[in-house]
Amino acid sequence: MKKLKSIMPIYIIINLLYILIGNFLVTNKNINYKLYSKGYIVLLIINLLIIITNIIIKIIKKEKIKFKITDLLTIIITILGIISTIFAIKQNVALFGHSGRFEGLFTICYYFSLFILSSNVEKKYKKLISYSILVVGLINYIYAFLQVNDFFSFIVRRYRFKEIWATGLVYNPNFLAELMLICLSLSLGLYIENKNRIEKIIDILFIFCFYSGLLISNTMSCFVGLMAVIIYFLFYLIREKKYKKIIILLIIIPTTIYYACIGQTTILSDYIKTGTEIKEISKGNIQENFGTNRMFIWKNTLKIVPKYIIHGAGIDNFYYAFGDKPLSRKRVSTNTTVVFDKAHNEYLQILVCEGIFCLIAYLVFYAIIVITGIKNSLKNKSIYLILPIIGYLVQAFFNISVISVAPIFYILLGLNIEREKLTKK
Repeated sequence: MKKLKSIMPIYIIINLLYILIGNFLVTNKNINYKLYSKGYIVLLIINLLIIITNIIIKIIKKEKIKFKITDLLTIIITILGIISTIFAIKQNVALFGHSGRFEGLFTICYYFSLFILSSNVEKKYKKLISYSILVVGLINYIYAFLQVNDFFSFIVRRYRFKEIWATGLVYNPNFLAELMLICLSLSLGLYIENKNRIEKIIDILFIFCFYSGLLISNTMSCFVGLMAVIIYFLFYLIREKKYKKIIILLIIIPTTIYYACIGQTTILSDYIKTGTEIKEISKGNIQENFGTNRMFIWKNTLKIVPKYIIHGAGIDNFYYAFGDKPLSRKRVSTNTTVVFDKAHNEYLQILVCEGIFCLIAYLVFYAIIVITGIKNSLKNKSIYLILPIIGYLVQAFFNISVISVAPIFYILLGLNIEREKLTKK
């Protein structure tokens, strides 16, 4: 059993390596996204074998096995996902995911198997995995930095309106922002946690890099997530009377000004635009183009919710949920039509594709982990594991789940669970 526990963090890191290398190969077109997603099915099988082996070993050793409520919820979500797949508009899509997304039932099961494995990691290895996640994030930031600064011809670049996108190795600025937010939140927590001077210097460098990555991604939704992280970050420091450490947040001001001056971020103008939209919404003037068309997507998505309220349209079946034609909108500036295959709100996506009961199960699952993580952070005086969860769950109101980032989120969900106290001989 001890050997299995010591191998567990290594195996989690192997999963992180697959995510990193797979994204690199997809970016460089060595493999396609579909093949990359099928690797998750292989990893799912391995994960299930490890979980089953772990249970068998405990039974042989006559150890009492106690399940957490989060384990029960993963089973409930999986069962509801299977039901949704059975009644799906496109069953094949529900199993393997929509083209270009590939977040079907098998992928979601992989996420939860990764969560269960991560929840079995001993406390002494959690920092090792956390820093491994930061290395993955750092490589993505460096790649994005090279993209926007037009360094090296071998760097793969994507353009929008003739401007270079900062995508890193995860294909899209929104996805890069999700990863940067996770890593920035993790770095802030580790900065508070660590006492060694060298470790603190490394954490400060991480904070600067990931905040820079967030700026060049130009994704407002993740800045909203960052606000939530900073609010809890400040609450924690004030509660623990660590006032001096608040100074780390001052790195935000000069870094933002610098990137705004060199024209690599639009976040300041985005803040102004968002503030204006919020004022208009408060007056009852809601326009469909608010939130980069999110109002249009949400408004039309809510119209079809009653039709799929029980079991959903099928996992990742958002594209087919609107009947003969998918939800689309004409972009006047470029005279092109944009087709939407996600709700751009993870909770609304679950509601439409998997039904109301599945959404409730997810919300309870997340709520338990957040409450557990906050309690652990206050009890153990360590907040580095809960901060990225808070940030991700807030930005999820405006963003989408993707296979290049979501597994990292589920690893962190698992690390917030303390399972050692539950198993007694």
